[in-house]
Amino acid sequence: MIATRNAVGVYSWQQNTKRKTNTEKINVKGFINSTVLIVALLFVSAAVYLYSINSSASKGYQMRQVEKDINNLKKENENLKIKEAELKSLYHIEESSKNLNMGDLKNVSYIEETGPVAMK
Repeated sequence: MIATRNAVGVYSWQQNTKRKTNTEKINVKGFINSTVLIVALLFVSAAVYLYSINSSASKGYQMRQVEKDINNLKKENENLKIKEAELKSLYHIEESSKNLNMGDLKNVSYIEETGPVAMK
């Protein structure tokens, strides 16, 4: 018991009580393990995120390249169709026949067959 004196001068007796103090030790190993685990998870998630972003960017680049190739092939196809039409034109055929020293036919004769030919 402890005797204490108050401001008026009266003594009072108090029983000795132990103060409760925080004597629990912090588990440092558990704290470090959880911190290391969280940091490791952050690094892994960051790596996965960077991989996915890089992958989608490279696929986008490849897609643009393929679209450019498709457009170039469409233009080339149109040019070839125009060239085909020019080569099939009557004017081109007449010019080619002149270059090959072919002449115009003046007297054309047709053969008329009235025999056993497959006709209906």
